Amino acid sequence: SSVLALHLPPKIPRLVITEVLGNPAGSEYTQEFVELKNLEAEPVSLAGLLIADKTGSDVLPDVTVPAGGFALLVAATFVADDGKDPVPRDGTVVVPVSGRIGADGLSNSGEAVRLVSKDGVVVSQYGGWVDVSATAWNGMSVHRVSVDACDQPSAWTSSPELPTPGW
Repeated sequence: SSVLALHLPPKIPRLVITEVLGNPAGSEYTQEFVELKNLEAEPVSLAGLLIADKTGSDVLPDVTVPAGGFALLVAATFVADDGKDPVPRDGTVVVPVSGRIGADGLSNSGEAVRLVSKDGVVVSQYGGWVDVSATAWNGMSVHRVSVDACDQPSAWTSSPELPTPGW
């Protein structure tokens, strides 16, 4: 038999979008966030991954998320303790992007947010299935029901819940 070269695609990290705060109690320009959970048994670097909304994206920096840990993707001007929104849990990796998340922050009317690999593969996504513009959503976020749930509407809460950054 002859030797056959096998080329496998690069490993995609097991990172999951677990929470999206698109309508914070504080400033829309500083306090929105997308929370990621590292499901790997080892630390994972975010280097080269993208966080994207429907019209833009941000390249994530070379920041390491500990095994089982959380990362909070935030605007460059994020204020950890603004007095209106919950403070990220100690140990949560806070990752500022240049400017605001995506093209110009997260739309309250429901906007898809995707974590994308260097090769353009969607690692995880929230489809923007919930319109968070109503007053009841002010300062509330949507949460993934289970880290193992598929990226579809039933995997996300549809009623307002308190933000839990890094919890």
